[in-house]
Amino acid sequence: MGLANPQLNLPTPQPEIFYNGYTPNVATTPAQLRADRDRSQRYGPPYAENEGGSSSSGIDDGLDDFRYGQTYDERMRLGYAYPTPRLNFSDRVDDSPFSADQQGNRGQDNRYANHNYGPTSSSTERNYGNFNDQPNYNVYNPNPNVNANYNNLNDPYLNNGNVEFVGNDRNRFQSPYQSNQDRFNLNQGYQERQRYQQDRRYQQELEKLRNLLVETDQKGSLECTANVAAQWNFETNVNDYTQTEALNAQQRYVEYQRITAEQSKRINKDLIFDRRLYRQLMLQSEVGPNSLSLDVLDRYNRLLNEMLFLYNDASICAYQQPFQCDLHYIPHLKDIMAKSRDWDELQHTWVEYHRKAGRGMRDNYEQLIDVMQDVAAANNVSNGGEYWFLAYESGNFRQDMDIVWEQIRPLYESLHSYVRRKLRDYYGPDRINRIAPIPSHILGNMYGQSWSNVLDILIPYPGRKLIDVTPRMVEQGYTPLLMFQLAEEFFTSINMSAVGPEFYRNSLFEQPLDRRVLCEPSAWDFCNRHDFRVKMCTDINQRSLVSVHHEMAHIQYFLQYRHLPKVFRNGANPAFHQAVGDAIGLSVSTPKHLQTLGLLQRSLDESSYDINYLFTMAIDKVAFLPFALSLDNWRYDVFSGNANKRVMNCHYWNLREKYSGIKPPVLRSEKDFDVGAKYHIPANIPYIK
Repeated sequence: MGLANPQLNLPTPQPEIFYNGYTPNVATTPAQLRADRDRSQRYGPPYAENEGGSSSSGIDDGLDDFRYGQTYDERMRLGYAYPTPRLNFSDRVDDSPFSADQQGNRGQDNRYANHNYGPTSSSTERNYGNFNDQPNYNVYNPNPNVNANYNNLNDPYLNNGNVEFVGNDRNRFQSPYQSNQDRFNLNQGYQERQRYQQDRRYQQELEKLRNLLVETDQKGSLECTANVAAQWNFETNVNDYTQTEALNAQQRYVEYQRITAEQSKRINKDLIFDRRLYRQLMLQSEVGPNSLSLDVLDRYNRLLNEMLFLYNDASICAYQQPFQCDLHYIPHLKDIMAKSRDWDELQHTWVEYHRKAGRGMRDNYEQLIDVMQDVAAANNVSNGGEYWFLAYESGNFRQDMDIVWEQIRPLYESLHSYVRRKLRDYYGPDRINRIAPIPSHILGNMYGQSWSNVLDILIPYPGRKLIDVTPRMVEQGYTPLLMFQLAEEFFTSINMSAVGPEFYRNSLFEQPLDRRVLCEPSAWDFCNRHDFRVKMCTDINQRSLVSVHHEMAHIQYFLQYRHLPKVFRNGANPAFHQAVGDAIGLSVSTPKHLQTLGLLQRSLDESSYDINYLFTMAIDKVAFLPFALSLDNWRYDVFSGNANKRVMNCHYWNLREKYSGIKPPVLRSEKDFDVGAKYHIPANIPYIK
């Protein structure tokens, strides 16, 4: 009953249109509650359980992240060398108040043309005068008494290269969408804006622009549906034919995105005062590396492919077995790091793998740093570091994260001190100093990012088993379908939406016997507001029960923003969807909720079980935070030029020690490139989320 037809008949009807606001007549019956997938995840299954290297328990090491360019991370990473597209709608905007020149340029320096910020100046005083150093835009002027150069208006945030944000810690990367900024403050230049907004031709052209966006939204939804359908067919029936179809569909969709982005960039956004309309155009203009010129795009892809080849090909010899030299990270080395308690074997494995996987790609990564500057410029950002955090729309994202970390740091330091003491007791004081950083190779993980695998050494109350309701689930006759129905009941009990019969008819809940399926749990939206699914090879155990609720949380989020234009159907930022799923997962895995389900009896000694449970969560979730922070702060520093290429490895370990209190097991040098042994580095996938 839970099996789905592996081949999808692509839908032909046009999707419903909801745009530029809430639509009062949107049906809200369970059968009509629909959603679409995230803009930033539009390459396929948008929200996988293992996305970003996280497993249902929290963390994994990453190979599952690369699945044919399906996630937001892959959009940041992948590019395709296509011919420059013809702009199908260019004739509709050339004679518009919103038109740029025929080359799509809107000023002498076009780097910041699509964002409401420019380079800072040495002056700390705002310039509210005439910006005559900028060429006039090709705009319609309804009032001959007002200079056609819109930069003459008293608004300092309209692509003026001499503006510096001052006060409130605001800088040139402040989000252009915040209501308290002058760009959208109707008290600023009010009379001039009124002249434009009250002009009849202006309103006519504005309506044309809205209609254009509606057509783009329709076409984009259909293109997205075709692409996601091809990805679904491949992942639920893996063979050469479905793989070829999936790759071809993905390339067609990327080409469509390039066309849409080029069209959006041609529109002069300086005369658009509607925040939603402005934001919609901005989001359509951003296509990541695909905005590069063809030769630079080819170089970018070549660098990533070469680094990924080195990563995937890395193998080492077994400890004290020089003739057994075919050990790869997955499954061999990952298993050794998790299970071995031999200090020397762990050190050998760590050193050799980092030498084979990381050192060889250092030259390529130095070239990638240069290419990232081109990616940043093509996406209207000043450097690669700012581009790396662009999706979070914060003017001070690096500082924001450090502020949050300072709130968590006392808890982490207490956890770190406890773990160091336990490891010191186990390995001896001659190997672990009571005040020094912890060597990274003895934490049960190649990267020291999660400490769950050494729980046997660290557990506060040995002999007190962790909660496991799997036997009770088997006794009570749980099935995959029943688990999903239970998850749906969880959401409807808190006044959220039922998923409807189409979800159960199309989803895949069990491993088929007649074909190969990629079983990583993932939630899918087919971009048509009515077809959304989960793909999961469900087992009858506690871990799968939590994963089912996690995936259903993504489906619920789809439902909540289904009425919006396609570019708005996404999480608040790239991390938000996973945060929603994880929050639900934490809620349903608590002893109290399991007791509510009748799967757990009240323990006579609750405190010891609770402490073991909370400690297990901490060495997985809390221990991971400084690792992720140091990894992407390192990339921010090297992409922005704050860290010199000649000391990249040293800078990485300085950050690891600063945030995590972790050190390498042996001395390192700049011949090494230890950070490259982490999959997300050669794949160029963001990790901060």
